[in-house]
Amino acid sequence: MLRLVVDGEGQLWPDLAQKLPGRGVYLCMHDTCFQGINDKRLQPLKAKFTVSLPQWAALKQRIESVLDKQLQLMFTRLRRTAVVGRDAVMHRLWNNTPLLLLLADDAGDALTRQVNEAVAKRQLDGRKTEMVRISSKLWLGEQFGRDNVAIAGVDASGPAAATANKLNQYCVWHGH
Repeated sequence: MLRLVVDGEGQLWPDLAQKLPGRGVYLCMHDTCFQGINDKRLQPLKAKFTVSLPQWAALKQRIESVLDKQLQLMFTRLRRTAVVGRDAVMHRLWNNTPLLLLLADDAGDALTRQVNEAVAKRQLDGRKTEMVRISSKLWLGEQFGRDNVAIAGVDASGPAAATANKLNQYCVWHGH
């Protein structure tokens, strides 16, 4: 759920950190919910807030912009600690630490099969591994400052767990 806050001019703004002042409403970010939203569905907000409508197109653009900026910041911070590439990720998969994997949709079949098998074995052993599908190798590569990246791994244990959870959530939302 994404928190939306209404400003003094009646515009809705996404609040990723859920710290902006004011009363907010929550927006479902699942595919079925998000794709079905339009200005008609925002009408009930007028009962509680002074919201100027129509603004769904602008709100959608603001959400995408805020997500893009937040993801860029997160990936910039993670460049030093993330493992990038098949060999590095496979090596890290055999450690006992929890891991968040970012796998590009256009990654090769052999890589996808190898990673899926390794994740399944880890989960049978009781090790936590989350996998997020990313739209393309090019987009993932841009986030890490490289040409193409088919797979990357982010540590999801200790202090990095909160960052990994947010990254997982934002990447899923960015898929919209």
